[in-house]
Order: sequence, then C-alpha cells, then structure tokens
Amino acid sequence: MPSMIRSAFTVGGFILFSRLLGFLRECMMVFVLGAGIYTDALVVALKFANTFRRIFAEGAFNASFLPRFSKVLNGEGKSQANMVLTEIFSFLLLVVILFSIAIIVFFPQILQIMVLGFDVLSKKFAITVNLGRICFPYLILISLSSLFSGVLNTLSKFALPAAVFSLMSIFSIFGLTLCYVIDASHLMTVYVIAVLVFFSGITQTTILLFAIKRQGFFVRIKLACWSPRVKDMVLNMVPGVIAAGVWQLNLLIDTSISSYLPTGSITCINLADRLNQFPLGTLGVAVSTALLPILSQCMVLKNHELASGELLRGLLLSMFFIIFTTTALVALGEPIVAVVYQRGLFGIDQVHITADAVMGFSIGLPAYVLTKLFSTIYFAAEDTITPVIFAIISVLINAILLFVLVPFLKYFGVALCTSLSAIFNAIMLICFSGKKLKIELSRKFVQKIFAQIGAAVITYIVMDAMCRRFWTPELGAFSQKYIVVGTMFSIGVLVFFFSTVLIMKLMKHDHWRLWEKSAW
Repeated sequence: MPSMIRSAFTVGGFILFSRLLGFLRECMMVFVLGAGIYTDALVVALKFANTFRRIFAEGAFNASFLPRFSKVLNGEGKSQANMVLTEIFSFLLLVVILFSIAIIVFFPQILQIMVLGFDVLSKKFAITVNLGRICFPYLILISLSSLFSGVLNTLSKFALPAAVFSLMSIFSIFGLTLCYVIDASHLMTVYVIAVLVFFSGITQTTILLFAIKRQGFFVRIKLACWSPRVKDMVLNMVPGVIAAGVWQLNLLIDTSISSYLPTGSITCINLADRLNQFPLGTLGVAVSTALLPILSQCMVLKNHELASGELLRGLLLSMFFIIFTTTALVALGEPIVAVVYQRGLFGIDQVHITADAVMGFSIGLPAYVLTKLFSTIYFAAEDTITPVIFAIISVLINAILLFVLVPFLKYFGVALCTSLSAIFNAIMLICFSGKKLKIELSRKFVQKIFAQIGAAVITYIVMDAMCRRFWTPELGAFSQKYIVVGTMFSIGVLVFFFSTVLIMKLMKHDHWRLWEKSAW
C-alpha cells in the first residue's frame, strides 16, 4: 500500500505549482483588467462552471466512483474494472452533455437567480451570459478528466493528474500576455480567456486519456451503459451530488450577495478566496486525495487500525501547516494582498476590500481542511448520505448569517459567514465520524496539536507587532514591499516552528525534534 505522506507530498507539490500559476493568472488579470465589470463578468462565468465541476467532477463523483472501482480492480481484475470504466464513461458523457446543453440554453434565466444584483439590461449582464456560454462546455471535459484521474489515483499514480490541472492557468496566462502585448480591449481579452479555458479542457482530457491507455485501460462509447454497477454508483452518488451541490450553494449565495456591493466587489472577494484556497488546495486537497484510495482499501480489508493511523498522520501534517497559514493570513492579510495583487489597475482601495475578505476566509481555513480530511472517512465507507445532512445545515447557517452580518460587516462579513458555516460543518463531521472509523487520539497527538495552537498565538503577537511597526501601504519602491513582507513572513515561520518545538519540549514530548523524520 502506498505511503499516504509520500502521496500527499506528490499531489501537494503539483497542486502547489498549479496554485502558483493560478496566482500569476489572477495577478495578470487584475493588472490588465483591474477590478470592474469585465473581471466581475469573467469571475461569475468561470465560477458558475467551476461550481458544477466541483459537484460532478470532483466531490460526489470521485467519492462514489473511486471506492467501487478500487473494489472491482482488487477483487475481480483489470478486465472487469475496464468494463465498469467503459460503462461509467458512457453514462457520464451522456449526462454532462445533456446537462450542459440545458444550462447553455437557459443561462440568462439561471444568471438572474444567481446574481440578483446584476441589472438584466446592463452591459455586465450581457457579457456574463456570453462568457458563461463559452466557458460552460468546459464541464464536459473536466468531468471526463476527473474520471481518468480517479483511475490513475486508484493505481497510485498521483503526479500526472495533479499536474495537468495547471493547464487552464497556463492557457489563461498565455491569453492575457498576448492581449496585453497587442493592446487588445478589455472586452476582447475576457472573450479570449473564455475560449482558451475551453481549449485547456480539451488538452487536459486528451493527456489523461492517453495516460490510462498506457496503464492498460481503454474507453469507448457504449449505448447500453445502464448496468447494475452503474446504477449502484449513481444511486450512491445522488446524496453526494446533493451534499456537494448544497455546499457549493454557499459560494453562489456569497456571489449573489456580493453582486449588490459596488462594482469590483465580486472580483475582490474572489481574489481573497483564491488566496485562501492556496493552502487549502495544496494541503487539504492533496492529503484527502492521497487518503481516499488508501482508506478505501483499508475499508475493503477491514484494517481499521491502519486507516485510523493514516488519517491521524494526514491530520497532524495538515494542521501544522494550516495553523501557521491561518495565523499569517490574519496577521499579515493586507501586506500579503498588496504584494500579490497591487499593481496596474488594482489600487489601494481594492487592496483594503480584498484584505478584509482574506481575514474572514482565513478564520475558517482549519475547518475547510478538517472537512476535507474527515469527509474521506464517509466516502471510503461508501456513505454519502450523512454529509448531505451536515451540508444542508451548514448552508442554512450561512444564508442566515449573510442576511444578518453583511449589512454591517460588508466584505469581511461575506467571507466570515462562509467560514462560520464551514466550522459548523467540520464539527458535525468530526463528531459523527466515530460511527465509521474509531479514531484513537493519543495524549501525544493532542499535545502536538495544542503545541501548535500555542505557537500560533505567540506567532500572531510577533507578526502583528512587526506589521504595525514596519508596514505601510505607502512604502516607496515595490521591491521594498517584497523585502518587508518577506522578512515578516520568514520571521513568523521561524517563530512558529521553534515555539512549537519549545512547547513540545516543555511538555516532555518524545518527538519534539520536528526536523527529524521520526517526529512525523
């Protein structure tokens, strides 16, 4: 069985590369276009396609497909597994094509519900409709890519699936660079990006298709694809789709509420979410992606002790990085946003808005990661119903909080409500996970977590003091901002690391030397 830590670092490394490219794409976008009607329209169009990608292509589908495919592959052999793959491929292709056609036809009506603050007669609304219709077929391609990635992950091939997800950013960066060089209009630029997003999906799907062929799998369209196995997968997938859909509804509600705020707010809140998604995608997604096939195999073999051990290792690794990242984003939110985004048409006012949203999102960052990790327990146990209940409760909490807090807290409130609902969701998943997998929390494990929390408090005090003393938005040369923020962040890393070590040593923890492999 593959090492979870090694697999997580493999996936995390490539996701980190993808996130860095995504940052570069966002930085170039606000540099070229600023935060206005064009970026708001593009963000909404891409977010709509990505919402259904997360529902169909990532969450519910993989949660239902991967454990069953793994069971057939390990129990009945590659031939039977390939038959299941062909049937599922045919069914998935048919469903997403029909779904995409329906969305494209009725996109204006759907958009009216999605962004209530957009005037249906405005230029922004018309541009968003056109961009959405161009981008949405990307769902077909990314759904097939996710299916092929699931096959490769089952075979413990994590590198290529994680790497190809950077193609959308690469294509977008190329388009932005080209449009900037030829001095294209803002309208032409957003259309070019939308078209290139579609072509990135074609490229990604093609690469992964050839990758599974090299592993001895092939797919073809089979009209008689409604087999008992596909039926079983779909029936088990329905609760997961509802759960993922309900959770993604959080983001759509956020976008709808944000559409009532001044023009550019949607772009700023999206940039804040991007900054928040960077550690979440690198750590939470990486570890959960590596955990799911391992936990699925453990459930098949009924090796609950190994499953519990792998989960705790993933939890400990994730929390060490996430607790520090949360601390850094709360303490240094505005300086980090200024260094990452402030250039070109993105000014200091947009920095303040984005920084407020970053602080709100970062409060829930540990909860997002815990949700990712503990969801794998339910998915590996082929239980997709329980997360539905928790997701519905979380979304109701989010909706209520949005209407209560946003009028007073504005941009910070939009992000904070999402974080609070995520915290409730994580608590519920953790409290009921014992019914699927008995997790033994040793005294040493608890000590390590509390040491990290104590170190975070110390690190926040130090970082906040440095920020108040050395940071000002009016710093002269841009290189000065890099030096000041880089120095504060580096000192924060050292303070957090050695504070954790010191607290663990004071508690007489056996593995307080975090620089040694045995500590993890």
